[in-house]
Amino acid sequence: MRIGRDFTNLLNASFLTEDEKKQLKAGTLTVADMDAKVQDKAKKDVINQVKVASEVSLDHVELDGGIPNPYLQMTSSEISEAKKEAEKRNITLSFHLPYTYVGAAVCAFQKEDREMAVDLLKRYIDFAAKLNCINVVMHPGSVPFYQAVGLYRKLVRENLILSLKELVPYAQKNGIMFHLENNTAFDSILVDVEECLEILETIDPKGKNIKFCFDIGHWFTRADFGKQVPTPPEQIMEAIPDKYISQVHLNDYIPVVKKFHPPLHYQAGLLKKENLKKLFEIFRKKKVEIVVMETAVREVDELLNTRELMEKEAEYVREVMG
Repeated sequence: MRIGRDFTNLLNASFLTEDEKKQLKAGTLTVADMDAKVQDKAKKDVINQVKVASEVSLDHVELDGGIPNPYLQMTSSEISEAKKEAEKRNITLSFHLPYTYVGAAVCAFQKEDREMAVDLLKRYIDFAAKLNCINVVMHPGSVPFYQAVGLYRKLVRENLILSLKELVPYAQKNGIMFHLENNTAFDSILVDVEECLEILETIDPKGKNIKFCFDIGHWFTRADFGKQVPTPPEQIMEAIPDKYISQVHLNDYIPVVKKFHPPLHYQAGLLKKENLKKLFEIFRKKKVEIVVMETAVREVDELLNTRELMEKEAEYVREVMG
């Protein structure tokens, strides 16, 4: 089982100038402004992501295609050098497809919008293939809450299936396993495991060419929409057939304050140490191959000391794994 990371915003501060770091500490540069300034640079430096992963004892990196990203502008030379660094350090790679703006229209019932999203995601799959990524992960799109009901919901499902019938074979042709990830409850659709599995069964009943990238932190968001999180929460993994399990996302969530992706070792959300220990037992039983941590931080002190945070979190996860 490989343990990896989507670095989210954890490397952003290292791309600030010393003056900008002072502004961040003083509060004259906000965390959001920092992200807007440097996340393209942080994402483009794939070699740095690979090196940091290796240095904090991880063996997988998932590149974050959230908008904005620089990946379609990377040169052949830049891609080749990043690929060589990953191979040298025995780091496998996956790619998280964009999930906002155009990417969110992958389930759109406006034909032109959906086709535009599919064409764009194919370009990202081409990039992932050049980088020798083994997996791509896609959110199932999103719709306004007032169109997540009744017949609209049926149309969303039908159009997502149309998109997947194009994208899954396209990824397969490029030697990449395609993963569908469950949404957060804030996206209004395809949050629950059962809904996602229905889509997978329609596309590929044998689970040969598409997998389910279950994100337990996303699933926890149901708590803020009047839905119960069963006790113990990790048992939800048992509902996922083994044939659809290969890679999972691992992050926590704090209801009420609606805080996404707090560091796992803080145990600040619904995923306590005992839950995580049992979750890894289920991962082993189901032969999960890759676990991708997706921690993100918003506190300035943490952002300026993310290396220490990543080391402690990785150590905590390894301890829990036994």
